[in-house]
Amino acid sequence: MKQRINLYQTSLQPIKETFALSSLFVSMSLVLLTSLVLWAGLQWQQRQQLQRNTQVEQQLLRQQEQLGLLQQALLQRQPANALISERDQIKRRVEQQIALQQYLVTQQVQAEYSYSAVLQQFTVVDINSVWLTHFILRPDSSELQGLTTVPAAVPGWLESLRNVDYFKGQRFSELRLLQLPEQQAVQFQLIAVQGE
Repeated sequence: MKQRINLYQTSLQPIKETFALSSLFVSMSLVLLTSLVLWAGLQWQQRQQLQRNTQVEQQLLRQQEQLGLLQQALLQRQPANALISERDQIKRRVEQQIALQQYLVTQQVQAEYSYSAVLQQFTVVDINSVWLTHFILRPDSSELQGLTTVPAAVPGWLESLRNVDYFKGQRFSELRLLQLPEQQAVQFQLIAVQGE
């Protein structure tokens, strides 16, 4: 087994490579030429970009001027006479409809609170088991029709009608009771004529 190595052998020594001056000059020329080409390309690209930027800025300025002109034209423009008259007509119609609606609401409120004296007195003598379905009121005679679920309550209701001012001077001359088929309600008809 070998324990020593001779480092002075030529096979173990590093190989010295030397460039000739001509090859070094060619390499340097290539690097310089490549740098010049790259620099020229970058300069050309920068000029192209500057030209594009200038064109875009000019286009933007032209569009801003056009926008300003259009805004001034819009401010100075007047609507057509036909549109103005149509708007006025629609406005008048809306005002008329609002006035009509307010009038109808007023009339409805007045109608709700201006019951005749007879109807107000009917509400005083109202009972739960008797419902009026139809009535005709005349100075010389009256007719009342309705339904009841308790026929015995009708005479008591008639008695309370004597307190209604409208029926003073009238007497109930006829009372008809009719059982409705397949229903619990009984139909009644009262006829009052002038006379005590």
